[in-house]
Amino acid sequence: MTQTNDQNYDNRPDGTSKQNWTNLVDYWYLPEFQKLSKLGKDARASLGHAHFSGATSFANRRAELEKEKGKFSELDFYKSFYTKKDGSFKEGTLSQQFLEDANNNVKECLASSSSKSRVDIENEVLDDLIYNGEVPKHPLNYGFGVKQSDIFGVQGLLRKEGSSHVNHNAIEMESLKAEFSAVKKKNEDLR
Repeated sequence: MTQTNDQNYDNRPDGTSKQNWTNLVDYWYLPEFQKLSKLGKDARASLGHAHFSGATSFANRRAELEKEKGKFSELDFYKSFYTKKDGSFKEGTLSQQFLEDANNNVKECLASSSSKSRVDIENEVLDDLIYNGEVPKHPLNYGFGVKQSDIFGVQGLLRKEGSSHVNHNAIEMESLKAEFSAVKKKNEDLR
């Protein structure tokens, strides 16, 4: 916070009462808050994985990537979060070293395997590097509320094969369309 109290008081966002905003600004300048803020900044800096997606959620980023690329690998998803728009990293971060290792492993696997797609190889490499062959209790890079069975169980397997939740209405509609087409053709033949 490089602004003064008065400058912060004047920058009240729309929809916030003057009293609530004043209380919040006063709280920001309390020594207890300053201490907590410093602890939070130090904790984030110690993680080593600096992402550059801002406030974009994992789910929204996945949807954006699907629009941009169609089918994408989890390694592509990881890159989209941890690299800048120009493809560079914050120097010395764990994510930079991790992606260098992953890219090297992908190159080796591509050279030795001709039957698997690049997406499948990238997914296997990422899973191996992150999870070391184990099924995680809380999968990384999926956001809150995602369970291991959503990724590695039956639901995950169905999703990888291209199907999501079974939509019984859509199946029934397709069946009705097929029956209607057959009846229509029969009627045309009878004419």
